[in-house]
Amino acid sequence: MIEYPSIIASSKAPRANCVAFDKLDGSNIRAKWTQKRGFDVFGTRTQLIDENTAFWKDAVIYFKEFLAEPLDNKFRKDSDYRNEREIIVYGEYFGEHSFAGVHDETEKRRIIVFDVMTGHKNRRFVGPKEFIKSFGELIEIPRVVYEGNLNDQLIADVRAGKYGVNEGVVCKGTIRTGAARGGIWMAKIKTQAYFDRLNEKFGAEGIQKYGE
Repeated sequence: MIEYPSIIASSKAPRANCVAFDKLDGSNIRAKWTQKRGFDVFGTRTQLIDENTAFWKDAVIYFKEFLAEPLDNKFRKDSDYRNEREIIVYGEYFGEHSFAGVHDETEKRRIIVFDVMTGHKNRRFVGPKEFIKSFGELIEIPRVVYEGNLNDQLIADVRAGKYGVNEGVVCKGTIRTGAARGGIWMAKIKTQAYFDRLNEKFGAEGIQKYGE
């Protein structure tokens, strides 16, 4: 099952039209769907998991209880997806106090789906506008905070906390490009407040690992 690609820093991103989504602070979860088996393979960014995997089992249980049925129905009935052999759904698994991949195991956590990749060999991410249209009223997706060109003003505004996000935003290009995995370029912009929290908790090593 394909791992979610690394997202480039805003300094390396094209200055082009995009949709910016709230970047949720948790752990990456992926689930593979096939026409034959439905959702039957699950993973974090780095490992496969199931309902017997310590800690991560709760993510699998949550996905099956709240997300599997509406997504399965969508994939089987919607003309945009029903002919797909394989689809991978990516989400963020987090709780109220999750921070930089560390979770409070005593609190409830949930999954918000932030991307969908279709195809078996020619894999393509669903474009950001199509993603909002297809899934925005079906399941919970990240909040859209901006639409327009990625530019220096957007970067400055996100850094300063203008958009009310915690970690930052992920910008996704609206024009497909063969240079990006899955055909969609993506860039992250993080808030200065998040950098400050990283520095306070982990020092320079944390900024290097969890920053841009």
